[in-house]
Amino acid sequence: MRYSVIIIMLLTYMSLYGQNHSKIPKELLFKLDRMGLDGAQLLNKYESAFLNIVFKDSLNGFSFTNKKVGFIKISGENGKMHYFEMQKGFFTDEKQPCDNGTLYIFNTNQKKESGGYDAAIVYWSKFLLPVDKVVKKLKKQL
Repeated sequence: MRYSVIIIMLLTYMSLYGQNHSKIPKELLFKLDRMGLDGAQLLNKYESAFLNIVFKDSLNGFSFTNKKVGFIKISGENGKMHYFEMQKGFFTDEKQPCDNGTLYIFNTNQKKESGGYDAAIVYWSKFLLPVDKVVKKLKKQL
């Protein structure tokens, strides 16, 4: 009995995980090849639309349109190009690991301290970082 409950919980979690990506319109998925092409922090219209959907529950009135966003992976390679390569890999093969990350939206002071970033996405982090550490990491990347 105990094992059947665990199996049901795992299957439920797996279906919830898949649902997150299934909400992205197919027209936008066909534009994945136009995301993450350059290292510019200013997002193009496809990247903005994609992230507005992925983080729709965390936006609180924020929109990624025409925003400067930093992408931070705690260890190893990071940046916008790496983030979108990971996303592309997942959509071509769902066995590929993918982490949408945690969204940090900055206030006016944090934007100024970070070097003009409106927000940051921290991915593949085991811990929720304090926003001041995220701002410092972005400042170091400049």
